[in-house]
Amino acid sequence: MNREDAKSAKEELHLLLSLPSCPLRLRGLIIPMQPDAILILNTHNLIKSPKIIEGNLTENSKLKIQSYLKMGLKRREFLQQAGRVLAAIGISDALWLPLSDRYLQALAQPTARKLALLVGVDKYPDSPLHGCVTDVELQRELLIYRFGFVPSDILTLTDAQATRENIETAFVTHLREQAKPGDVVVFHFSGCGSRVSLGESPGKMHNSFVPADDVLPLLANRAVNDILEETLLLLMRSLAPENAIAILDTSYHYRGFPTNGNFRIRSRPRPTIGEPRLAELTFAQDLRSRTNLRPAATILAAGADSQLAAEQEWGGFTAGLFTYALTQTLWLATPASSFSVSFSRAAGNVEQMAGLSQQPQILNHDLTAAPAVNFSNLILNSPASDGAVTAVEDGGKTVQLWLGGLSPSVLECSGGSVFAVDSSEGARLLLRGRTGLSAKAQVLDGSAQTDGQLTVGELVREEIRVLPRNIGLTVALDSGLERIERVDATSAFATVPQVSAVGSEQLADCRFGRVPETTLAETVSPHEPALYQSRYGLFSLAQMLIPDTEGDGGEAVKVAVQRLTPQLKALQAGKLLRLTVNEGSSRLKVRAVLATTAPQARAVAQREPVRAGGDYRLEPLSGESEKSASAHILSVSNSSRIQCRLYNDSDRPVYFAVFDSGSAGRLSVLGAEGKDGVGGMSRPIAPGENLIVPAAGGSGWAVSLPIGLAETFIIFSESPFAQTLAAIEAEIQQTRAALPIRVLLNPLNVARAVLEDLHAASIPGVQKAGISTDDLALDVNVWASLSFVYRVV
Repeated sequence: MNREDAKSAKEELHLLLSLPSCPLRLRGLIIPMQPDAILILNTHNLIKSPKIIEGNLTENSKLKIQSYLKMGLKRREFLQQAGRVLAAIGISDALWLPLSDRYLQALAQPTARKLALLVGVDKYPDSPLHGCVTDVELQRELLIYRFGFVPSDILTLTDAQATRENIETAFVTHLREQAKPGDVVVFHFSGCGSRVSLGESPGKMHNSFVPADDVLPLLANRAVNDILEETLLLLMRSLAPENAIAILDTSYHYRGFPTNGNFRIRSRPRPTIGEPRLAELTFAQDLRSRTNLRPAATILAAGADSQLAAEQEWGGFTAGLFTYALTQTLWLATPASSFSVSFSRAAGNVEQMAGLSQQPQILNHDLTAAPAVNFSNLILNSPASDGAVTAVEDGGKTVQLWLGGLSPSVLECSGGSVFAVDSSEGARLLLRGRTGLSAKAQVLDGSAQTDGQLTVGELVREEIRVLPRNIGLTVALDSGLERIERVDATSAFATVPQVSAVGSEQLADCRFGRVPETTLAETVSPHEPALYQSRYGLFSLAQMLIPDTEGDGGEAVKVAVQRLTPQLKALQAGKLLRLTVNEGSSRLKVRAVLATTAPQARAVAQREPVRAGGDYRLEPLSGESEKSASAHILSVSNSSRIQCRLYNDSDRPVYFAVFDSGSAGRLSVLGAEGKDGVGGMSRPIAPGENLIVPAAGGSGWAVSLPIGLAETFIIFSESPFAQTLAAIEAEIQQTRAALPIRVLLNPLNVARAVLEDLHAASIPGVQKAGISTDDLALDVNVWASLSFVYRVV
C-alpha cells in the first residue's frame, strides 16, 4: 500500500493523531499498541448523529467516515476493512484479531446514552451542611472519568439552583424526556431529609427531601417546599431505561441533635409540622396517573429508613460518608467485579466509621425481584484506578489530578507520592500539593505523547506510596466536657508521644469524653452497683464507646489519660497498619480467604489485589459469602473459630505477616508454623503454593473479642519481615500455648517495623522511579496488604 492509500485508510478510520506509545481507544477500551497512532471513534450518539470530533479532514473524508458509521458493517466486513487499514500503519493481524471481539462488545450498544442529574444542597436557611456540593463533584468526576459519561449529559443543581421546581423540572426535561430504552440514568441527591404529613391523614408521616428553597412552616400556613419521597419513586418509575439508579445521601428523622460525634447529620434539624404544597401533590398525582410506569425503582440509600445519614470533614474537604465510600469503591471496580461486592465494600466502610447508626441499603420499591442494578456494563474496560488527569498545565510539565479512588487516610498522607499514568507507559507523576481531592503533580518522565503532554481524562494509579515517619494519633475532646476538663485533657495528652488533642468537631482518629449513664448501665456487671460519677473513656468518631476503655467513677482526667495510654498506642498501631492496605493498587498476585472452622466450616470472604490478575476477577467463594450477603459489614459470631488461607499465585516467593485487631484495639500476631509462630515473616510461601494461618492442623483462632468491629490484616511482601520479627520477639505475651497467636505488648513498635520492612523492600523500585525522600516510600509492585473487617456479634 503506497503512502496516499495509507493516508486515505487512516482518514477512513479517523486516524487523527500521530503520537508515540498511544493507546488504542475504542469506546473506552484501553489496549496498549505499537507507537504509531491513536484511533479515536466518536462515542456519543454514534448511530443517531455521527460526527467528526477532531482532526483536519476534508469534507469528502468526513462524509465517507459518516457513511461507514451509518451503514453498520457486518463483522466480517468490518474486520476486513480494519485489517487493511491497520496493516497500513504496521499493526499485524496477530495484534488486531484478538482485540476484535472486545471491540465489538464495546460497540454492542452504540446508541446507548448515559444521563445524570446530580443535586447537592449545603446552604439551607437554618441548617447548613458542608459536604453535599462535594458529593456532587465526587459523583461527576467518577461518572466522567470512570464510567465514560459525556460532561454535557450530566446536569448539576447545587445550593440555590436546587429548588423544588428546578429539581423536578430538570428530572423531567433532562432525564425522562431524553432517556430511551437501553440508555443509563443516574440521579443523585445529597442534602437534608425530613418528614411531612398529608392533609387528609395528618397522623401519618411521609419521607421527603428538603430543597434549597426550604421554608419554615407556620401554624397558619403549614406548606413547605419539600419533595415527597413518593414523587421521586414515581419519577424513577416513569423512566424508559431499565438501568436507572437513584442515589440518596440523606436521612429523614431528626433526633434532637444536628451532630453525632464528629459527624453532622443530614436531616432537617427541627420538629416537622409541615405539609407538602398543593403543586407537589398535583405533580405526584399526575405521575401516578401515567400508564407507562415501570414496576421497579432501584434506590441506593445512605441508610435504613429510620437511621442517620452523616457527613464528615476530612483533610481539606467535607463529604457524605456514603457518597465518598461508594464513589471511592467504584473507582476500584472493574467490569469483572460484582456490583453487590462493590456496594458491600462501600457499606462496610460506612459502617466501620458510623457503626450501626448508618448502614447503607439497596432498596427496591414496589418489586419482589432482585434490584436491576448492573454497573458492569457502565465501567470502562480498564484496570482499577485511583483518579484521573483533569488539567494539563505549564506546557505539559505539571498536571491537575482528581484522586477520588484513594482512601481518606492514604489521601491525607499522600504528599510526595508517585502515580503512574495507565495509558502512557513510563509516565510518572510526583504529587507536589493537594487541596481536598484535587492535587497538583509534576511529570517526572517524558510523556508518551509527541507533543510532550498528557491528555485530560488519562487514568492514574498509585505507584509509590510515600508516608511520613511521624504519623500520630489525634483525639477529639467531646463538647460535653467542662472547660477545666478540656484544659486538663489537652495537657495530659500532650505528655503522650505523637498523641494530640483537638476540638470536638475537628478531624480526629477517636474521641475522649465522659461515658454516658445509659452506656454504663449497659456495660456494668450485674453484681456491681451502677455508679454514675464521671467516668472517662475513648469513643469512635460516631460516639460509640471503645470496649474496655471506661474507667472508675470519680477518676481525674489526667489519671484517665495515663490509664488509656496503652489503648492509644494500640489504636495508633492499627492506624499505621491500615495505611498499608493497597488492594486497589498492588500488582502482587496473591489472595487471602477468611473462613470459619466452627460452628460451621465455610468461606466467609476473599480479598485479592484487583490489579494483580489479567482478568481482575473478584469472585465470592460460596453462596453464603459476599455474593448473597446483605449490604452490611461481615458478621462473625463470638463463639466462632476462624482462619485464613493464603495463596501465592505469583512466580516468586512471598513472605507474609498476619495481624488481628480487636474491637478494644488490642493487636495480635498470627503465625503459620514453627515454635515462634511467625514463620511466614522469615520463610516464604513458594510460587503456586498456599497455607493456612494459624498453622494447618489447628482449628483456627477463637473469636472471643468484645462485641464490636474487628479487623484482620494480611500483609504480603517479596522480602522478609526482618525488623517486624525482631520487634515481635523483643516483647510479646503468649496468650494460648497451643496456638501460634500472640497479643502484642508493644503494638506500635511492631507496626512501625512493618512499615520499615516494606520501605526496605521498595528501595529498588523507588530508586528506579528517580525520587529521593526521607519519608517512607513503598512500591506497590512489591507488597500487598489486604484487610478483612467484620463485626463480632
